Amino acid sequence: MQNNPAENAQEIILPMERLDQVFFNMDTLKLKGSLLEINSRYPFINEVLLKQMLAIDSGDSETGLLSFLNAYRPIYTAVQKINAPASAHPQLQSLFKNLHYYFPDYPLPKKIIYFIGPLEGFGNSIGSDYMAIGLQMFLGDTSSWYQSEQFQKYFPSYISRNFTPRFIPITAARNLLQDMAPNSNLTRSLIIEMIDLGKRQYILKKILPKTNDADLFGYSAAQYAATTNAEQDIWSFLLKMNLVYSKDPKVAKQLLGEGPFSIYFGNEIPGNVGLYLGYQIVKSWMEQQSEQDQANLKALLQMPAEKIFAESKYKP
Repeated sequence: MQNNPAENAQEIILPMERLDQVFFNMDTLKLKGSLLEINSRYPFINEVLLKQMLAIDSGDSETGLLSFLNAYRPIYTAVQKINAPASAHPQLQSLFKNLHYYFPDYPLPKKIIYFIGPLEGFGNSIGSDYMAIGLQMFLGDTSSWYQSEQFQKYFPSYISRNFTPRFIPITAARNLLQDMAPNSNLTRSLIIEMIDLGKRQYILKKILPKTNDADLFGYSAAQYAATTNAEQDIWSFLLKMNLVYSKDPKVAKQLLGEGPFSIYFGNEIPGNVGLYLGYQIVKSWMEQQSEQDQANLKALLQMPAEKIFAESKYKP
């Protein structure tokens, strides 16, 4: 089977809007006039960035706007120096091409907006016809902006270590999958939750085929290696402790929620180790399907997790 059947699909060209540059290059001496001009061309700035993210009414709150521009200008300088869109944008176009190949009915965003928002905000959002990427969330894992006590409350180090430019396509892909097939809010058994996450992880690998596995899981290289080596022991423990069919939300959180380490398996294993097992179960099942069915990722999303587990013959 061809490694990436989407490789020869039609290329997708995504217009790029660098609203970080537009916003921070405003004439602050003529703020109202600058805003009016910007808003007519780039409604995202007023409707989303100012009103929703910063809670600033551009009509009467010049003080709040100037305060944000002054406070975040050093971040703007850092963003320009890193220039993450230069490497991320071609990868996003490739991601969109692959996603469209597997899910042709899903309406893709028509452009990518790059902006700078609040540090406690988000790195990726999907709007009516755009995907917006907050470059303040991709300054690099050693950025001093991520070390403050206040920031660590929102995003501890085991999360902010992935706030690097190479995670822009991964964050985008996860958000697209969530938009396409939102997670269930039902309380289900651990194995069902694991396989549901495993399906998404399998699709993530297909639509970002050149990305290394550790990054796709959000693990460090050492965590990924340790998890791979311990897979059999981890699965045996879940069976022995009768956790596979547990519906206890606490168990699910301890095995599927992000954390600096696993409370069950020690410091070398990531908190959400269940994601890895779920992926391996789905992968085992998919490898038994025909070549045509292996390319039908839409059907995989809809396949009952119980059926996948029963037929997977998973044995690490």
